[in-house]
Amino acid sequence: MSEFILGNEKVRNHLKESIIKNTVSHAYILAGDKGIGKEKIAREFAMRLICENNHIGCGQCPSCRQFLANAYPDFFYMDAEGKESIGIDRIRESVVSDVAIRPYHGKYKIYVIDEADKMTVGAQNALLKTIEEPPEYVVILLLVRNMSLLLETIRSRCLKLLLSPVSNDRIKGWLCESGVSDEIAGVLASYSNGAPGVAKAMAESEDFASIYEKNVEFLKNICEVGINEILNFIEELKKRTGGFKDFINFLRLWYRDICIIKLTKKKENLIFIREESIIFRLSREYTLQKINSIIDLIDETEIRLNSNVSGDTVMELLFIGLRK
Repeated sequence: MSEFILGNEKVRNHLKESIIKNTVSHAYILAGDKGIGKEKIAREFAMRLICENNHIGCGQCPSCRQFLANAYPDFFYMDAEGKESIGIDRIRESVVSDVAIRPYHGKYKIYVIDEADKMTVGAQNALLKTIEEPPEYVVILLLVRNMSLLLETIRSRCLKLLLSPVSNDRIKGWLCESGVSDEIAGVLASYSNGAPGVAKAMAESEDFASIYEKNVEFLKNICEVGINEILNFIEELKKRTGGFKDFINFLRLWYRDICIIKLTKKKENLIFIREESIIFRLSREYTLQKINSIIDLIDETEIRLNSNVSGDTVMELLFIGLRK
């Protein structure tokens, strides 16, 4: 069977029903954040399309077995391969020049373009004619994080399916079922911003426990850290896979807990339940005005990091602001 998918049942059921009702579109856009399940849903849909057992995606018929072995001849997957963009040559070679060839096996020929919002304008224009006048057997799925980066001529000719974040409770429960401790599962669920794939990747990372401890150790005494400690911590953040962005997410959750305790004195809604004593101590040390100003500072830092301002400088200003 295809890999387990958490959430977005409405989108998945729509795709399933389109096969049953014979209303499959020639082109789709699946839009959602990283780790939310775009590729998994696209592959699940593809396997249903080619399944010889009433399109249920049985995993047992010859077509499904080929698909699961990445050997099905009429399924094509591509992404940016770690590059900044997908160029016109790749689209021409992998899609445009290939669509005229009829399926080798079955009714459909399926193309999945992951990170499709990285296609250059030239690449999108090259793909446009195929989307405008596709052979009856072609199904194209464009997986994107930012749909606005696709040309309007592309967007208007595709069926758009928006993937929603999964609730923290569902992600936490799913992680706990996989053997993650309740405390860490709560942090990961909140940290993932509704993306199960992100939560799973962090849970499986050997580095996460270490990163968690280092972040907490740094933040619990933030008012006392010296400039050299700040600079060293910034250098360490730069070496991490998620870099500054992941730490900003961690920071927002940390001060969210401090704010909750400041306002309610109740620990039930804490994310960092394991750090309860530290959170309570910091909530006594900070005024509500200070906490709100810190949250504003975090938001401003995130905006600056998304611009062309030096990341090192932005983080230095953030930590100096947190020390005051």
